[in-house]
Amino acid sequence: MFADQHFTNTLIALVLVAGLGIVAFQRNFAKHDKLKPRMVPWMIIALGCIATGFMLLVHLMNLLGFETGGR
Repeated sequence: MFADQHFTNTLIALVLVAGLGIVAFQRNFAKHDKLKPRMVPWMIIALGCIATGFMLLVHLMNLLGFETGGR
């Protein structure tokens, strides 16, 4: 039961990070004609989502029983 909760939480977090990453990439590459710079660094947020998503995928593989560490 405890592993099921970790699995579910990891999947939910992965979906949320993927959604935020998609929104951040769309906002970063949207047309911007104003002279003022954007106040939110969307590319940094998108790259952070990619890194977090990769860590969540590795965690998911560990929960499924695959050994990903080199110990």
